[in-house]
Amino acid sequence: MHTAHVKAIFAFLFGILLGGCASTPPYQGMSADQLFELGAQRFEEEDWSKAAEVFERLLFADPTYPRIVEARMYLARAHYNQGNYITATSEFTRILDRHPGHALASEASLGICKSFAAQSPHVQRDQAATVQAWNSCENTSTDFRNHPVAAEARAIREEMEAKLAEKIFLAGDFYYRRNFYHSGIIYFNDLLRQYPRSEWAAKALLRLFQSYSAMNWDTEAEEVRGRLLREFPDSDAAREVRTTDDGGL
Repeated sequence: MHTAHVKAIFAFLFGILLGGCASTPPYQGMSADQLFELGAQRFEEEDWSKAAEVFERLLFADPTYPRIVEARMYLARAHYNQGNYITATSEFTRILDRHPGHALASEASLGICKSFAAQSPHVQRDQAATVQAWNSCENTSTDFRNHPVAAEARAIREEMEAKLAEKIFLAGDFYYRRNFYHSGIIYFNDLLRQYPRSEWAAKALLRLFQSYSAMNWDTEAEEVRGRLLREFPDSDAAREVRTTDDGGL
């Protein structure tokens, strides 16, 4: 046989061999424990994509694995760290729904809270994700009130509340600055009704005071002024009212 033909045959067979190796499923032959250790190692190396791939393989290969909750938590966190917040929310939710009594349930609940909060957009955009974050963080702080995750959930909830209150304030301020006081008053009162303790509540009371004063509604102006000084005495809004009283404006 001609040497060139022999080389061609060997090249063909070598190509088939490589093709067969390339088609071999990843992690074939590895036990569940080996997959778990590999996934944990990739996670510690902050190779989030590879960690997620390994734990997805583990969950598919052995859905009854004794450490299944830990594996799914690794998977959820890997997705979260990649910025895949919707997928992370789904994984955290599976843990909480299927294993509510597990030691990691509290962390899963906080993960849902943080995943929704990470999707909260700029204050001038639609705040549906912010509302979801507020609700989920409230659930975490309530359901796990005696657990360390509660404090972090409350802090995130307060951030979401401030954003929701700010959005209402900006809507009212839009009308206030155009001297449409009646329309602005509706928004400021709505803010005080929904978020009476937020940092924006003091600003809403100041705008109410200014709106009522501009319309010569002296009784209403004095009422909100008194409330502002009582409830937020150290706020910038209160200091501005006092400056107004002293004839500074």
